[in-house]
Amino acid sequence: MSVKQEHRYYKWVFETGRAVTDRQREIEAGTMERKPRPCVIPPKPNANRRQVRSWMRNNADGYGSATQLAEAANAALDLPPGAMEDESHWVWEEALAALYSDETEKRSA
Repeated sequence: MSVKQEHRYYKWVFETGRAVTDRQREIEAGTMERKPRPCVIPPKPNANRRQVRSWMRNNADGYGSATQLAEAANAALDLPPGAMEDESHWVWEEALAALYSDETEKRSA
């Protein structure tokens, strides 16, 4: 038997064995019982500006700076992604507004 014939034989044996296992997999897949898939739960939406404003105004008493208030809001609510890294994000405006509106109410009272 030449090397060329030997390689042809090995190739044939390999492909035949592969075809058998492929057929077995097809039969198993066709007769296998499939369990129902669990429902995909949609992700919880991020907190909107109104919710953040309400939370910050209700809890501004216990915080001394806008950074502390914004970090606490981030821990309590699901703020939009990138809100804490972006200095021009509306979360920071709401934190400052909540702190200053709270201070002006205290001064006027």
